[in-house]
Amino acid sequence: MLRARRIHHVSILVVFSLLFAGCTKWPEKASAWSNATGAEQFERLWWQDVKEKNWDEVERHLASTYVYQTSGMVRDRDATMEHFKKLEITDYALGNVELHPNGDSVVITYTMDLKGVYDGQSLQLSQTRMMSVWQQQKQGWAAIAHADSFSMQ
Repeated sequence: MLRARRIHHVSILVVFSLLFAGCTKWPEKASAWSNATGAEQFERLWWQDVKEKNWDEVERHLASTYVYQTSGMVRDRDATMEHFKKLEITDYALGNVELHPNGDSVVITYTMDLKGVYDGQSLQLSQTRMMSVWQQQKQGWAAIAHADSFSMQ
């Protein structure tokens, strides 16, 4: 009888433990610029804004002296904005992320897989090398440079 009661209590404990295993006391914070804490999050949020065409947010996080180099081309901030407005991202993923902090700046290197359309042409990137530099400025963190190894003329 005692053994049956003990098994019953343990069974109830196990059931409740399984039911509440995925619950947390505090809800997970939404991924947003206001609670981002590092260059990897900044980079992911920036690409999400490009995908969602949140151009005000994209531009807000590019320094006035921003430089973008790709396949022998160099673009300033305005040319970069026009360039990315031609991009329709359907899916993307960042991998092999490495952070290299230096004073008020952080260099982030990673690979990117991306599917979409650029200026009416199908686009698919696989394991394309990327590098961005983020810098702490008075108004917050801003990207000051980006380089990649693919061509979207």
